[in-house]
Amino acid sequence: MRTHMFMQIGRDALLALGREIAAWKPTHERALFGVEAVMSVVLSVALAHLLHLPNTWWAAISGFAVMQTRFSASAERALHRVLGTILGALLGALIGPMIGDRPWLFVPVLGIIGALCVYRANGSSASYAWVLGGITSLMVTYEAHELLKFGPTASFAMLRVAEVCVGTFACLAVSGAFHVGIQWYERRHPASKVVAAAAASANDRRPTFETLRHARAVLAVQAGIAIAILTALTYALKLPGFAQALVTTIAVMILPPTSIVVRSQKPVADKMVQRVVGCLIAGAVGIALLPLMHGQVVPCLLALAAGVWAGCHVQTGKQGASYIGRQFTIAFIMVFVQDHAWSADPHPAMLRLAGILTGIAILTCVMLIATRFSFLPASEEATP
Repeated sequence: MRTHMFMQIGRDALLALGREIAAWKPTHERALFGVEAVMSVVLSVALAHLLHLPNTWWAAISGFAVMQTRFSASAERALHRVLGTILGALLGALIGPMIGDRPWLFVPVLGIIGALCVYRANGSSASYAWVLGGITSLMVTYEAHELLKFGPTASFAMLRVAEVCVGTFACLAVSGAFHVGIQWYERRHPASKVVAAAAASANDRRPTFETLRHARAVLAVQAGIAIAILTALTYALKLPGFAQALVTTIAVMILPPTSIVVRSQKPVADKMVQRVVGCLIAGAVGIALLPLMHGQVVPCLLALAAGVWAGCHVQTGKQGASYIGRQFTIAFIMVFVQDHAWSADPHPAMLRLAGILTGIAILTCVMLIATRFSFLPASEEATP
């Protein structure tokens, strides 16, 4: 992995985004997905505020992240997200208080949990459950090093589960309502069934999963080392945005089967660069808009809806900027949706963005060292 490769990936990403913007054509399907995502996010925020949950932005991200183009896919993803979160929260609540005050044990345990999560997520049909289980257990375990007792740690874990469940419920409610409405429309207009069936059939064609244990192990080891370093630095220096750094480290290491087979660093580098591009654009737009909203509910909701819809439009495009669009949407939600209520204060947003960039920076260093010491053959490193 070389510097020029990152530069080339960055240029390609910006060109792809430029092509997507230039070819801005909101088809019926893309517009419909954007509307569903917007309604899911807005409903998640409303429910989180109603229930006085401490991290509204996490409920909103859950409302977006679970949404898929088909209700059946959304339901499957919802099951994996909730199941993974519950099991991860339980694991973190159990082991966190026991090791939280022992950094010599605490740091490597978090690294091992992260490595196992990445290894299993890259080799399982329940990949999303492994991702959410790993992220949640890491977040709860880390929080335990400050709480140190089972009761407060369990309370934190339960709030984490509640936020995910609220966002997931909002997504299923919106997706289910649209599913019922579309089915009703198709019964009244039979000709549209052929198109819908063809689209569903196309979406169902997934590549056959083939794993290479060595490639999965390399990804897992790199993620584990990066998480251990992040944990140690945050433990000692109180770095901001630890949760976002964790999510970033794990998210970019989860690859589709075809990319895992390639056994190259480039697919991970692609995700890293596109995540940075999407997050930086979202951060700039979101932080610029916050002061203009003055914390007023209606303007904030309109700006949030516009940002989510625009991100979804890019995500569903075909110009190679899909991951930028997804990361833009997630980062825009993190920046724009505050913890308890609408606010014009950009400080929390900047801390979250700092966490994302910190995670990318640490993981990049680990991957460069891995390449230097030939964890991957040079010929494979250059594979496109």
